[in-house]
Amino acid sequence: MKHALGLLFPLITVAAPGLAQTVPVSGRVLDAKDQAPLIGANVLLTRLTADSARTGAAVDAEGNFAVPAVEAGRYRLTVSFLGYQTIKRAVTVSGQPLELGTLSLQAGGVTLKGVEVTGRAAAAVQKGDTAQYDARAFKTNPDANAQDLITKMPGVTVDPSSGKIQAQGEQVQRVLVDGKEFFGNDPDAVLKNLPAEAIDKIQVYDRASDQAQFTGFDDGNQQKTINIVTRPQFRNGQFGRVLVGAGQGGDNQTRYRASGNINSFRGKQRFSVIAQSNNVNEQNFGTDDLLGVVGGSARGGGGGGRNGASGGGGGTNASGNFLVGQSGGISKTNAVGLNYSDSWGKKTDVQASYFFNRSVNTLVSNTDRRFTAQDSLGRILRYQENSNTGSTNINNRFNLRLEHKFDSVNSVLWQPRLSVQSNDSRNTLDGNTYRGQPSSETIGERRSTNLSDYRADNLGVNFGQSLLYRRRFQKRGRTFSLGLNMGYNTREAENFLNSVNEDYTRTTPGGTPTVTRTDQFSDLAQTGWQWSANANYTEPLSPKSQLQLSYNANYTPNDSDKKTYNLDGTTAEYSVFNPELSNVFRSRYLTNAGEVSYRYNDRELQWSVGAQVQHAQLRNDQEFPLATSTRRNFLNVLPSAQMRYNFSRQQNLRLNYRMRTQAPSISQLQEVVNNSNPLQITTGNPNLRQENNHNLFLRYSSANVEKSTSFFALLGGSYTSNNITNSTRIFSRPTEFRGVIVPAGGQVTEPINLDGQYSLRTFGNYTLPLSFVKSNLNLNANANFAQTPGLVTVTGVEGQQLNYSRTPSFGFGAVLSSNISPNLDFTLSSNSTQTYVRNTAQPTADRNYFRQNTNLRFSWIIIKGLTVQSDVAHVGYSGLSEGFNQNYVLWNASVGKKLFARQQGELKLFAFDILKQNRSIVPNQTTAYVEDVRTNILTRYVMLMFTYNIRNFPGNKGGATPDLDQPQPEERRGFPGGRPGGYPGGGAPGGFPGGGPGPGGPPGGGPY
Repeated sequence: MKHALGLLFPLITVAAPGLAQTVPVSGRVLDAKDQAPLIGANVLLTRLTADSARTGAAVDAEGNFAVPAVEAGRYRLTVSFLGYQTIKRAVTVSGQPLELGTLSLQAGGVTLKGVEVTGRAAAAVQKGDTAQYDARAFKTNPDANAQDLITKMPGVTVDPSSGKIQAQGEQVQRVLVDGKEFFGNDPDAVLKNLPAEAIDKIQVYDRASDQAQFTGFDDGNQQKTINIVTRPQFRNGQFGRVLVGAGQGGDNQTRYRASGNINSFRGKQRFSVIAQSNNVNEQNFGTDDLLGVVGGSARGGGGGGRNGASGGGGGTNASGNFLVGQSGGISKTNAVGLNYSDSWGKKTDVQASYFFNRSVNTLVSNTDRRFTAQDSLGRILRYQENSNTGSTNINNRFNLRLEHKFDSVNSVLWQPRLSVQSNDSRNTLDGNTYRGQPSSETIGERRSTNLSDYRADNLGVNFGQSLLYRRRFQKRGRTFSLGLNMGYNTREAENFLNSVNEDYTRTTPGGTPTVTRTDQFSDLAQTGWQWSANANYTEPLSPKSQLQLSYNANYTPNDSDKKTYNLDGTTAEYSVFNPELSNVFRSRYLTNAGEVSYRYNDRELQWSVGAQVQHAQLRNDQEFPLATSTRRNFLNVLPSAQMRYNFSRQQNLRLNYRMRTQAPSISQLQEVVNNSNPLQITTGNPNLRQENNHNLFLRYSSANVEKSTSFFALLGGSYTSNNITNSTRIFSRPTEFRGVIVPAGGQVTEPINLDGQYSLRTFGNYTLPLSFVKSNLNLNANANFAQTPGLVTVTGVEGQQLNYSRTPSFGFGAVLSSNISPNLDFTLSSNSTQTYVRNTAQPTADRNYFRQNTNLRFSWIIIKGLTVQSDVAHVGYSGLSEGFNQNYVLWNASVGKKLFARQQGELKLFAFDILKQNRSIVPNQTTAYVEDVRTNILTRYVMLMFTYNIRNFPGNKGGATPDLDQPQPEERRGFPGGRPGGYPGGGAPGGFPGGGPGPGGPPGGGPY
């Protein structure tokens, strides 16, 4: 510690002399009627001198604001918010921090004299590292939802391959409503159920953990987050939508869809219900529904491993049984969700949600795989598979977030969560291995086949909770926080396997292949715990610098017991114990880490550096199939650094570096053989070491308010030493492996540690308005490169082949979205990606493939009450395996008629896949192979649907929608928005580290 402080002392002495004598001004802005926070309200301090210097801040999700670094003197305070009367008063700032208390705004005023900008609303404003978009600058039709609106915004796109929302090149992991959780961590639940007309602003930022929001020190636990700020008109009342529909499919199957949502908002109290039932692949839940029960006894094979490609070969991908509807197939879904948030008094905020989902999925897939290795005669090795999987997945999920502020300096945050999931699946598989000449596209000589029937019944429970205590001291910037976390998960599984293997390399004199039969049952019981504690102390060294001391301890014990039994032919019972396919395993992982960090912050420049010393112990004990023990100790120094430079309020540059470690999972450590597909066997490795990951990225953001343009660029990379990747052995002749006969052409995959894994990534986005067509143009481009090492061994070929799979790719996209009128809404988009696959061990597996997706979507209200909608998408793939290239058009269209006096209802005739060309093909690549996977997908159907919109707000007769089309004052100059939770970057840049009010004031909103 003495050495660390000695190194920091020169920095402190250099920085301290130039510090200006300034103090913060803070307070709260609330609705005078219901005391709800007015998120995004503008607070402006104008100096009453000749220069009339201005400074200001925005109100955060809790209603707090803090204007940092205010010099002593007399000021005019202006507090304004759209739809509310403006407060103006004189204030005097002395040498002490000024706490203004609660400032209540009365509804009804719209005058913002002196700070208005006339003309079009500014589409984008960049505040620190938070990008804010004004919903009024993006016109959608009256029935649009939040997803329709945000995909018109700069830097926000839909990934054409996954359908997930991306912002600034990263997948959106969390969506908040007015700074609060909404249906847990499920982005889809918000975006598909919140109407666009209820949205005032959209804020995109990297949400820090609750710990980092309090201390101001980045701990690296960030999530790409969208915060939806609702319009004041929608914060009191009820709104929602009910939809029912039925029709006929081209396959003579009846198609149905029923869904609804109702939201009751009363200031801070908000209650929402969503429900749906359909067989048209509408899932409406995120990956949180996946319990994580995928493990050693799930359907095995694939060999993709930790660094393999996503997707995969249908039944050979263990996670495919649980990712219902995410990668093809046809699903029936029944789901219901409840969400509640409120403030109990002035000190307690609570948010809770419950979600139930039942999905029945049918997935049919065809896989064509080419390995990156050759046999001893230079022949290429291939694998083809036809798979049919039926699964029923039932999930119950509960989340609670309760925050209590004992007083102005002490608070506690409690977050329990519970998930209970069952999954029953059955898979039939027909797999074949081949070898042929490299120059030929023919399938070649058949080596072996596998016909199998696999059934898995899984039940799992996940429970966890975190408790965070936070205290601010009288000295500004001095804080203490203590976090306690626990997690518990258990899984029970029963698996049945019946397979028949034919080996064509061993035949009878009559040419009949050798047949091997397997009939077995396995029983799995897994239990895991996670206990951790962390303590953080921050100490101000000067008005602009701060020191943090941290300690973290984490203990993770896991136990797994899998017993396998063969069928006894005499008794017809599974009673013959198979020790070679059984596994009893215990793992214990303990880490202790201490960290010191230094942070400097002023108006233009914020930076921090830190280093953590971590000691880790990994203990593994195995009883079956072999009695072994592993003891490993690791000592690492984990540095971190970040910097943000603000060229202006709308323009900034951010740099971030962090090193982390990652322990192997219990499924990777277990030395158990998974022979559910005898041609694609997997096993674990108890000798794995932890990974060391280095991550560095650079971001630049800029927005021109007057021109409504924005630009975002990212350059990032990562490097992992001791990367957990795969070793794949391909057998040229039948071989026994741990009690299992692997046919000729079969493979065994196990995880190993290798160096040399790294990736590089660039992304850029530029958005500008096209006034001559009243539209917005969103341009984006990306370039990526990834290298993943792996070992590939073919028996009969001398030595192991170290293969580096390298995948450079380049992409370009453009989105033209209309801003003409709510009566005419269209979006034209195009995305193209060129991918190169290169393998150092065997160039015969190299390939180049191109993907192009163009989409035109429009909605037109022709005359009052008559609507026409159409969605046409062209998808093209080239460069894939023979028979997998595709070029098709997916066309959906509808015609509807509005009903009732206020047009709350609509009767619509909808047609899906009119041309009956819908397809699903996914290319994947790993260090061991490249493959193409074709899955079944929903095709043509016609449906008659009825929709009713619920709108009930005080002061609106007949439950009509608030009149949002009346002229409104446009975007105000100043500091709109700001980061929810008060994380650095919200409001004006700069400020005092450690945040919070002085003694006796209300709780602060984070470090600023």
